[in-house]
Amino acid sequence: MDQKKNDTWIDNTAELIDSYRNLISIRIAEHTSLGISISIIGAVYAIITVFILLFAGVGTAWWLGERLNNIKAGFFIMGGIYVFLFLLLLATSTKIWIPLIRNAIIKKIYEQD
Repeated sequence: MDQKKNDTWIDNTAELIDSYRNLISIRIAEHTSLGISISIIGAVYAIITVFILLFAGVGTAWWLGERLNNIKAGFFIMGGIYVFLFLLLLATSTKIWIPLIRNAIIKKIYEQD
């Protein structure tokens, strides 16, 4: 009788372990597919943003150059604006942007349905 009870308990434990292993596999697949899809969308957003900034920058530089009667000055002013924005982003990245992005990623990873 005790042997039968032990065999049942061992079988139930083995099934439970298999179920947990399957659950972990499903969660890994879910998180991996979510990460890949978010990365692809992020890359598309980045490419579109680069083109928007490129054409808006060229258009603004050209417009400023026409207003100043010096096209080169318009492009240098626009370049200066981009350098300022880059330096601002660089100065604030460690205190603002990196923690913000890190927390969003961690929140997304541990988000449950």
